[in-house]
Amino acid sequence: MTDVDVMLVAEVLGVPVHRLYMLSSDRMPRNKRGGSYSNYHKSVIYSGRSKKKRVLTVPNGFLKTVQRRILHRCLYKLPVSEYATAYCKGRGPADNASPHTGKDYIIKLDISDFFGSINDDAVYMVMKQLKLTPRATSLLTHLCVHNGVLPQGAPTSPYLANLVMKHFDGRIGSWCAERNISYTRYSDDMTFSGRRGDLLASGLTGRVRNMLYSMGFELNSKKTVFAVCSQRQTVTGAVVNEKVNVPSELRRKLRQEVYYCTRFGVEDHLARCGSGEAPKAYISGLLGRLSYALQLRPDDEWLRSGFEKIKAMSNDI
Repeated sequence: MTDVDVMLVAEVLGVPVHRLYMLSSDRMPRNKRGGSYSNYHKSVIYSGRSKKKRVLTVPNGFLKTVQRRILHRCLYKLPVSEYATAYCKGRGPADNASPHTGKDYIIKLDISDFFGSINDDAVYMVMKQLKLTPRATSLLTHLCVHNGVLPQGAPTSPYLANLVMKHFDGRIGSWCAERNISYTRYSDDMTFSGRRGDLLASGLTGRVRNMLYSMGFELNSKKTVFAVCSQRQTVTGAVVNEKVNVPSELRRKLRQEVYYCTRFGVEDHLARCGSGEAPKAYISGLLGRLSYALQLRPDDEWLRSGFEKIKAMSNDI
């Protein structure tokens, strides 16, 4: 007899129980012609404009649809920490940067292999908060993990990661507040700021390392950054020495790109640059950079104008 809560999950997601179990077990069923479907996840290599490569584990169309329903109909009922600024509605890079403006000293720490370090046990503990039966909780868990960990590329993974980190955020955030230290986290990037003496005397890095280790995470020591107020301080790409601002070199580059695109056209601009990038992909990336800059400076009229010009051009490509 089917578990009542499993039937409830199927009803909420709009997918029959047997299909949910087929997805959750990551099986490869045979089709009528004797071939096999591809696995429900595939690994792809993504290379951004920085040429940095990363491996994404992307669900196929059907599983992605189910995961989006889990995200919107189930997971969004669970609030994340106030210190989490990525993958949250109404929060973004500016919210991550603003608590650190005008600070004497900044420490930035990075978590190694963030998504790959979150296993199915951690996800199950999050799903338990939905107060369903163990069978239904297990079903939801296995719809969101792949090979026992969070897949980087699934729509549910970022928000689940925030929920996994909620207890850590609360503990380290309260600890920092008692010592006049500001704390925010943007995915795997943690930022701490305050007076130099308070930060250096607190044993912050060791405490964070030990707390993360107990959760199965490790710090990436190669990405640890210390920045004093006499040098340029950046948080998630934003300059924060006096106020949240767009780095001058990024703004200058955006002005050039918008100018050349509007004057010569996208294809001619790419040809002049000697770029082999497809116009559609280039415009998409440029819109993303303009959107990011606008999040940092929503009052900037030029950025808004440039965004609207490039958005209009994108409709013709």
